[in-house]
Amino acid sequence: MSNKYKNNPNNKRYYWLQLKTDFFDQKEIKLLRKIAGGDTYTIIYLKMLLASLKDEGRLYFEAIGDDFAEEIALLIDEDTENVSITLKFLQAKGLIEIEEQDEYFLNRVPEMIGSESYSAERVRRYRQKKLLQNDVMNEQCNDSALQSNTHVTKSIYKEDIKIDNKNIDQSSSKEADKVSLKNRFESIWELYPKKQGKTKAFESYKRAIKDGVTDEQIIKGINDYKKQIELQRTDTQYIKQGSTFFNQRNYLDEFVTGKNNKQVPAKKIEKEWQEHYERAGKIDLSKDIESFMDDLPY
Repeated sequence: MSNKYKNNPNNKRYYWLQLKTDFFDQKEIKLLRKIAGGDTYTIIYLKMLLASLKDEGRLYFEAIGDDFAEEIALLIDEDTENVSITLKFLQAKGLIEIEEQDEYFLNRVPEMIGSESYSAERVRRYRQKKLLQNDVMNEQCNDSALQSNTHVTKSIYKEDIKIDNKNIDQSSSKEADKVSLKNRFESIWELYPKKQGKTKAFESYKRAIKDGVTDEQIIKGINDYKKQIELQRTDTQYIKQGSTFFNQRNYLDEFVTGKNNKQVPAKKIEKEWQEHYERAGKIDLSKDIESFMDDLPY
């Protein structure tokens, strides 16, 4: 790609952090601020949120510092020890997830992102400028001249605005669809009993929606799975991770809910798990763990 496209200002996008009015009333934030030095740790958390906006909540370890804490400290210009304490707190409270060895995800960011394309920002500034010019013009004109000038100004203003209206509408529509999809997923994710692998689950969710799967199907599948877990008293360690459930589209499966009267005998469950445990002893779990987990019963 040539530099003229790469450096084109029209490709720019501006991001901002949208804090809810109850941000500081959240229990996690209240607890963080009560710790000695808590206000500093809160500022570090906010700086990390801002730094991750353009990557939708992700921060990456690039091996520039000795560890992730030192690298983040360099990025946001804070003390390494304070950053390290903040990271431990965020991880303990589930506010940050380690998705890969060098990838960290601040999971509250998707619902806090605000963004605007360069063209939308340019037209917004243009409108503000025109409004200011109109105000100045109105003050200088008498009543009769004011009516005439207002009519002309509005006509010119409408013609000028048409230049970028198409791009703004398309950009706004895509952004709205993207935010809407995230919000829908967040609501569904709250229903799932084992919230692990959220990012991968979201990617699987987007693919499923594109293929025609509905939110209602997914919600029904999750609720039925939870009923089966309750009826069979499934141990927590045997409940599928969220990423696995969404990736395999298990929400389309049939589950034992009590309504279909298809109770699975306890001896059958015990036998199937025993077979899988025996097979686990014959494979290299470090290489075949994904296929092993995908083939687990229930």
